[in-house]
Amino acid sequence: MWPFFVYVHRRADDGTVFYVGKGTVKRGRCERAFERFGRSRYWNAVVAKHGFEVEVVAHFMVESDSHAFECALIREYGRSRLVNLTAGGEGSVGIVVSPQARAKLSALAKRPRSKAWIKSVSASRKRTGNNGIVRAGDTLPAWWREKIAAGQRGPNNYFRGRCGAAHPRSRRVLGDGVEYPSIQAAADAVGLKMKTLYNMLSGHRPNSTSLRFA
Repeated sequence: MWPFFVYVHRRADDGTVFYVGKGTVKRGRCERAFERFGRSRYWNAVVAKHGFEVEVVAHFMVESDSHAFECALIREYGRSRLVNLTAGGEGSVGIVVSPQARAKLSALAKRPRSKAWIKSVSASRKRTGNNGIVRAGDTLPAWWREKIAAGQRGPNNYFRGRCGAAHPRSRRVLGDGVEYPSIQAAADAVGLKMKTLYNMLSGHRPNSTSLRFA
C-alpha cells in the first residue's frame, strides 16, 4: 500500500460528498480518514445532522501527487458544496483569514494560560499531536515537567538501552556475503561513522562501500 491517500466524507443519509481530505497511512491503516478530532465546526455541524461515511478514493507513492489530486477533487465537487476551508494541497493553501479573525487569534495567543488550556493540551497530546496549541515560549507547570521527566528515567524509558540491533527501527545491512544486524555494526566493521554510512545507504551521498540495506 502506498503511503499517501486521498479520501472523501459522504453524508450517511444521502451519500452526498461534503468533504475532501488527504492523509498518510499509519500502521497499515488510513486512520485520518476515520478520525473526528481536528475537524472544523462546519464539518461537525454536517456530521451532527447527517452522520458520515468514509471512502478512500486513491493511494499515491509521492505526497505531492496526493496534494494535486486533492485539489482536483475539490475543484470538481466545488468549494460551495464542501466544508473544506482551503482549496487543498499542502498546509493551509487557499485559506482566506479576515482582519477580524486575525485580531481574535492574536488576542487569544496573548492571553494568560489557564487550567483549561493545560487540560486541552493534555487531551490533544493524548490524540498524538498538539494541533498547534503549544507555542514557543510556553512553559509547562513544574509538576507536569516532573511527570514527563519521570517517564524518561530508568526502566520507565521505552528506549532505555535500545540501541543498535535492539532499536525498534534498526535495519539490517548486507555486504560481501556478510549480514550485519544494524547500521552501527556495519559502520564499526568498515571503520565509518554510523551517520556517514546511513547517508550512503539511503542515497544522500555516494556509496563508496559494497554495503546495502537488506
